[in-house]
Amino acid sequence: MFFGGKGGVGKTTCASAFALATSAARQRDSTSARVLVVSTDPAHSLGDALNVRLSASPRQIRSRLDAVELDAPRAFARWLREHRRALGDILEHGTWLDRADVESLLDLSLPGVDELVGLMEIARLSREGSYDVIVVDTAPTGHTLRLLAAPETVGVVAGVLDALQQEHRLIRDRLARVTRGPEAADRLIERLATEAGETAARLRDRRQTSFRWVTLPERLSIAESLDAMRALERAGFRVDDIIVNRALPPSRPCPLCDRRRAEERRAFAVIRRRLSRRRRLRVIPAQLTEPRGLAALARIGRGVVGTKLASTEDTGETEEKPSKGLASVSSVSSVVASSSPTVSPESLPAIRGASLIFFGGKGGVGKTTVAAAIALRMARAVPDRRVLLLSTDPAHSLSDVLNVPVRDEPATVRHGPKNLLIREIDAPRALAARRKDLETALNEIASTLAVGPGSGTDLAAELMNLAPPGIDELFGIVSVVDARADYHAILVDTAPTGHALRLLEMPGAAREWVQALLRVLLKYRDLARPGQLARELVALAKSVRELQALLRDATHTRFIAVTRAAEVPRLETERLLKRLRRLQLSTSAIVVNALTENPGACVRCRTTAAAERQSLAALRRTLRRSNRAARQCAIIQTPLAAPPPTGVVALQHWAGQWK
Repeated sequence: MFFGGKGGVGKTTCASAFALATSAARQRDSTSARVLVVSTDPAHSLGDALNVRLSASPRQIRSRLDAVELDAPRAFARWLREHRRALGDILEHGTWLDRADVESLLDLSLPGVDELVGLMEIARLSREGSYDVIVVDTAPTGHTLRLLAAPETVGVVAGVLDALQQEHRLIRDRLARVTRGPEAADRLIERLATEAGETAARLRDRRQTSFRWVTLPERLSIAESLDAMRALERAGFRVDDIIVNRALPPSRPCPLCDRRRAEERRAFAVIRRRLSRRRRLRVIPAQLTEPRGLAALARIGRGVVGTKLASTEDTGETEEKPSKGLASVSSVSSVVASSSPTVSPESLPAIRGASLIFFGGKGGVGKTTVAAAIALRMARAVPDRRVLLLSTDPAHSLSDVLNVPVRDEPATVRHGPKNLLIREIDAPRALAARRKDLETALNEIASTLAVGPGSGTDLAAELMNLAPPGIDELFGIVSVVDARADYHAILVDTAPTGHALRLLEMPGAAREWVQALLRVLLKYRDLARPGQLARELVALAKSVRELQALLRDATHTRFIAVTRAAEVPRLETERLLKRLRRLQLSTSAIVVNALTENPGACVRCRTTAAAERQSLAALRRTLRRSNRAARQCAIIQTPLAAPPPTGVVALQHWAGQWK
């Protein structure tokens, strides 16, 4: 059972609640069946939701229920240790590389294998723990789609390895006239292909695997869910249930809550028309307090497990004429303003003077909205400075936030300042552009060194299929850094925490990969002239090196963490800040987004505001206990808007209310 969705919609809460309710049902039925809830998100929140400390080994949470946070890199390292020699044999047999060259390449990950190993780890835990049901809490949308595509990606890698091994088989079986069983390398290729195929089949077998998609009754969440549904269906996956989380129940009149309920009614009309057709629709009411711990999660478990379809009585909505689509959900935001002094974010020392600003944080906290608002303010403040707002999230949201189409080419924003350009990076396209040049140059070398049948240029080019995962996104960001002379400031809206950290850590791995290829060129320069390949690799190495230096330059590069004043996002933000410090990245500001201001007499708003004050105080205490740089980190507070602001006018008005 996979739970997927946009970051911040409550996937972890719903997955945990489902696991708790399922294990309780097994206990009532007096069966010996056991349930395992697994997190595959690189930035785990499962332990935060359950309020227990978890690791890569299953821990018993209650009778018949265990929980685990997968460590995919560690699982991959274990897998690589087991198969390193066989992989080395394949690369040495199928290319002109010697063993030293091969060993340097093996220190880099193979694309898709770490995700496949994660899926294999789930299967291993299932066998060893005798679990009857496994509930998978996935990463946000972009990472989830990559995880589900891992078997096909590894199938391609297995084909590459098989092609590289083919010449060795010919020499072994025909020229040397040796007749014997398959070598370890052959067995590894067969095992990879088999496991990839079996995993792909298991994921698409609806008798074994089901998918539940979690969303919110909000415009941005619905838009991303629609995109995800289309991508999943194209890949052959069927989502059985739509879970609409945090729907406001009926209550006494409140200016803010009433407006949110009105927007939710419009959102539900779109959900019923566009998302829930031929699928079960379940609605989880918004809790008065953040649901953490077993007792709180158990209370909402029945809504996630139950078979009854949602009705207007469940959601507190009233029937109205169906809307035509997302455009019917109002984009005009209402803010309950505070009397506290406001700030101009573009004038703060945390932002002023920066030429490269990254926005990151837990999924669903409002990174894209905050980045878009600051970009608009920066561009308006200094009309003669060119500003680029760039999205690197595989599940882009810029077009939804700005209410304009956004492509992989810089373009102006309708009704926005003319000096502001926006772009959503198409990472596969960025890789394809670089790949063509590199393959041409690799083939030039291979044709010179070819010594027998099957050692032609195609096999050399296959090395590009073994480039480390994430290099496509790195090429995208490198292309922007290469063009930074065209802009005074570049603002980068990153993917949620785990994916963003991989991108920020990627330059090191990419540089090692480039350097490994350059070492090969230097070694064989007497046999073949490096030519175009050397020029391409040197240029790429220079760009990556410049990106690494720029990331660590606190004068020009800043990282702004976006969070919410709740415990689960706060805990993930604190872990993010530690990782950023280890990467030597300057975190100049934390935006605490969507605070409930002036709650009035509304019980829900007053309870929420009190909890937010506690989380905000805890965040301040954490910064005070940190190093000097962290203590100087500015905290920017933004007000809750209903609905979340979209479009140029609403974003600029909202940014004028920040404190």
